[in-house]
Amino acid sequence: MSKKLVSREQLENDKRFFINPDTLSSLMKHHKIFCYDMANIKIGRIRRYKDKKLSTLYDTDNYRYVANPGAEENRAAYRAYCSKKENLKDNPDRSEALFNELIGKFGREDYDPEKGVIIIDQYNCIVDGFHRSCILLHRFGPEHEITVLKIKYETGYRIKLLSPFFELNQRLKHNKKTEV
Repeated sequence: MSKKLVSREQLENDKRFFINPDTLSSLMKHHKIFCYDMANIKIGRIRRYKDKKLSTLYDTDNYRYVANPGAEENRAAYRAYCSKKENLKDNPDRSEALFNELIGKFGREDYDPEKGVIIIDQYNCIVDGFHRSCILLHRFGPEHEITVLKIKYETGYRIKLLSPFFELNQRLKHNKKTEV
């Protein structure tokens, strides 16, 4: 017996959130979505899985840029991120200037899933909304809860039961950095 997959129309017609049409097309093209729902999550629990590496948002170049955009090493790392082939394919206009614009926008407005939802998977790994998540983490801290679209889909990776230990280790590592 096979499960019925979530359709593009279901996601498009759900009025609780908005997904950019390009993001939705990519999501539907590359993943079999089994189910979805809105969920509240502490920003500090959102993770990034990239290049077979699991990390907290704190450990990403995007977060470091938001936390200290004036540091040349953060600017250089973000420019390198923007110029990566897969990031240009996803968004050919990606740039430091546009990221600064988004940071400014989130200084004036609150996050609203109806204007553009942050999407995570069943492992709390970011699917869409990486930049927004980093901005919100910096602005409000790891304990602040936001509403996200949580989808369960075939990921191609598994995060085992060790994930609570991963989170504890990352929290301890981050606390050491901020104490220095």
